[in-house]
Amino acid sequence: MRNRLALFAAGVLIGLASAPPDAAHAQTVVIDPKAITQAETQVQQGLAQIQQLEAQTANQLAMLQKLQTDVTAPLLKITGQATSILQQAQGLGYSSQNLAQQFQQVYPTSMAGASLAQTQAALASWRTNSSQTLQQAMTLQNQIVQAQPSTTSATAAAIKASQGAAGQTAAIQATNQLLATLSSQLTQLQTLLISEARAQQTAAAATQAAPTVGSADSQRFWTAPTATSRVQGAGSL
Repeated sequence: MRNRLALFAAGVLIGLASAPPDAAHAQTVVIDPKAITQAETQVQQGLAQIQQLEAQTANQLAMLQKLQTDVTAPLLKITGQATSILQQAQGLGYSSQNLAQQFQQVYPTSMAGASLAQTQAALASWRTNSSQTLQQAMTLQNQIVQAQPSTTSATAAAIKASQGAAGQTAAIQATNQLLATLSSQLTQLQTLLISEARAQQTAAAATQAAPTVGSADSQRFWTAPTATSRVQGAGSL
């Protein structure tokens, strides 16, 4: 389009300079400087408009350019690993549909009439739960530590992509990836806090339920067949 306007302007100038003379002035060449100036101005304005359109088109293409970096895949894998550890938790699992009922069964508020075997089984169950929850917390800690290099690399890649974004679309995508990285890190921290809190709560539940075992042991001691002889022996003292 620019070449056409230039040719048009040249044609106008040549046409004005070589226009056929009137019959009355056959020997006189008429040149109109004002018309030539107007034609030059029109050509310059047309070229300026073309340049503006070219700049606008280039800017629009740059704004629509997509980001070529994607850091979300490793982050999703890391988050999925942490979630899997919680879902596979044993003991008082995180996916229990009726946690209150399960908790009451494992940590009863009363064990009246329980046999020695039953109280021993309860103590063993509490020790197992405490051990499992501690192991789960340590497993999550290990998983998060192993994932730190990948998370750091993803953050650095997203920042680099954001700084080198060619346009608005790419910058928005880079920002979204940075937010995804931050969300992954917060999820890891949340998962770790949940596992540590569960370990502490399991230990606290065992401590709270311990008097029920003592009460059951005491009840058996005084209701056993030899309890009468114990009382008589104590009276003779």
